[in-house]
Amino acid sequence: MNRWFVGALITLALIVLVSPGIVGHLAEKRVEENLVFATSESDEIVVTTESFERGWFTSEGRHRIALRDGPFRALFEDEAGSQVPSLIIDTHVDHGLVPLTSVSRESGSLKPGLASTVSTVRIDSGAGRIFEVPGKIYSQVGLTGETASRFLMEAGSRKIDDAAFDWQGADLMVRTKPSSGSVAYEGEILPFSFLDQSGGFRLGSITIAGQQQQTPYSFRVGSARLELDSLVVDGGGDVQTAFGRFTVEASNELVGDRVNGAANVLVSGIPAPTLGEMNLAIDIVFSRFDARSLQGVIGALQDAQTSADPQEALANVYPLIERDVQKLLASGLEIRFDQFDVTLPNGDLTTKLHLELPESDTDADFSWPAVILALNASADVRIPVEVFELAEMMSPDVGMLLAMGILKKVDDYYEMRAEYAKGLITVNGAPMPIPLQGL
Repeated sequence: MNRWFVGALITLALIVLVSPGIVGHLAEKRVEENLVFATSESDEIVVTTESFERGWFTSEGRHRIALRDGPFRALFEDEAGSQVPSLIIDTHVDHGLVPLTSVSRESGSLKPGLASTVSTVRIDSGAGRIFEVPGKIYSQVGLTGETASRFLMEAGSRKIDDAAFDWQGADLMVRTKPSSGSVAYEGEILPFSFLDQSGGFRLGSITIAGQQQQTPYSFRVGSARLELDSLVVDGGGDVQTAFGRFTVEASNELVGDRVNGAANVLVSGIPAPTLGEMNLAIDIVFSRFDARSLQGVIGALQDAQTSADPQEALANVYPLIERDVQKLLASGLEIRFDQFDVTLPNGDLTTKLHLELPESDTDADFSWPAVILALNASADVRIPVEVFELAEMMSPDVGMLLAMGILKKVDDYYEMRAEYAKGLITVNGAPMPIPLQGL
């Protein structure tokens, strides 16, 4: 019993006193891995280590996050020469399987792991001015690199030149696991504002939540939600434009080698001259997208956006993605707009769309006319009479939609019900064949 007790004490002493120096080497690597992982979604961002002074129990590191040479960096350079802003992150690391030194500071913890860290952020304007970002980031780095980070910011205000910043605080939590490529986040940013002599904006509370998982392809899948209580844009003087609540929810998943997803957007209190205040609701669903083809399209578009001349690259990108686009369509897919509604004081403008392509022989020669023939589609549109009459006053050509039978009046609405299959469109019950050359 005594031998067991003495052995346990020796083991505990080794963990507490010896492990910090050994673990410090691993902690440095893990801290840098998590910074790189956090910025891995953008090819425009580069992370560099400016310093890392490793001690036995604690370490101090400084990293810089900057824009890589590319179109986004060029935007800043065009405006201010070489004055390109960057972020400076200073991190204090308490390392060891039992990080005793972290207990003496705020948000310290004895939770076993590689490191317990606290970071501060500064903005380097690129013109010789450094701005402190309020708040601190507290992190726990686990034994396998998983990290739980919490950003805490108290209420405050700051004046820079003639601009005034006011904020009520923030509390955000992010959990990352670089080994598996997963990330989860949640939190709230309380109201804040920016105002100068020319105007500015006021944002209500923002809540966010989401999670993502890396796939074998060049994209992640998961879910996300963002909710903004309100937005007021100040144009200077007494000119103000106010928006109501804004909510976005999106998700996607990988099932075998296919990608399915959905997105929902709700916006209330949108100012609309002449029409009055309106609300917007959008509900989109897509399914059966071939993941390998999607990977090729996404990769080519990302390469074009980060090229020296993005506009030219995007204009000439189709030959690079043509085979992937063809494979994507030949593999079959479905897109639905279950809701695209605009709510107005004098009625609701509603739209529903459905596009579906069945899977075809991927080894056969690709043909656009064959794709069009295989397509099944439908569209339902309802427009309030008052809205249609207002549009007709602004543009008399709108009346042609009635003359052509595309719209018909039903009670207090003008409606269009269209279906397409095998080269034939039926609009409000009337067939309208489409000539397809080469068939």
